[in-house]
Amino acid sequence: MTNNRLVAQSTARTVQRAAMLVAIYVVLIFLLPANHADLREHHLSLLQYRTILFAVSLPSLLTWLVAFAGYAKLREYVYLIRKSPEGAYFSKLAVGCAWLAWSLPLSAILAFLLDGLANSWTGFYSSAVIISNYSYMLLSLIALSIIGNASRGLVNRARLKFSLASVRIIMLLFLTAGVLYCYLTFRHFDLSSLSSTHNPYYLPIWLMVISIIIPYLYAWFTGLLAAYEIHLFSRRTNGVLYRQALRLLVAGLITIILSSVAVQYVSSLQPHVGQLTLGYQLVLVSVFRLIGGGGFLLLGLGAIRLKKIEEI
Repeated sequence: MTNNRLVAQSTARTVQRAAMLVAIYVVLIFLLPANHADLREHHLSLLQYRTILFAVSLPSLLTWLVAFAGYAKLREYVYLIRKSPEGAYFSKLAVGCAWLAWSLPLSAILAFLLDGLANSWTGFYSSAVIISNYSYMLLSLIALSIIGNASRGLVNRARLKFSLASVRIIMLLFLTAGVLYCYLTFRHFDLSSLSSTHNPYYLPIWLMVISIIIPYLYAWFTGLLAAYEIHLFSRRTNGVLYRQALRLLVAGLITIILSSVAVQYVSSLQPHVGQLTLGYQLVLVSVFRLIGGGGFLLLGLGAIRLKKIEEI
């Protein structure tokens, strides 16, 4: 009973942290310097500008709360099965999901702080874009790498093998997404000069390829592969009730991974720092954020069902 109470308290603290991060972000919206070019372009007052920023941030803020609650519930289930053969791998999954959940507010708050500096000091704009790009990429890379290691461990533990058709489908999806991403990214570069930094990323093309594009492609491939491996593992699980609950959890994990890849994909194509961007990119990111929040909701529901089965 004491252990259960401690776990429940840990979950409550996790949700409280999410609420605190939401509060910090809202305060920053109304305190940080605004972009005066946006005020003039959209004919907005300062209050209108901040109100719009708050409104377009609501999908992300809601996703943060659901994400923290979802991975906290997964952590509760992992605590119950920590001594089982698969316990270590599910623990890694929980850690990876925690990294994904934390990457949402941390990258957003950092980018918003950089926004404020860029709005006050225009000479900092290029540095703000570079720092935002690298921070978001690193957090995503760490999270998806941990999830990939966990999914690989589950597959190896169950001695499962990929079919040739599934490998071809994964490679086709990855190559299609990768080629399209490279095309959309390179169109912003002056390909006649490998050292030119006159582009939205403020990086020479060779450094962009080595330190941004390749890590992103690796993270996306790892995420796609992990999603399939987790799905493959869930199909080989015994027990009807356990299989149904696990499939719910797996559906959440797959949704989280794919939505994370989609958000990274859209966000990295045209970086904006210190600007109010009201276009298709904002709509797509908001939609994928909400889909990711739905994934964390499924994750939490699946973990709750699995926990009840373990407690019987």
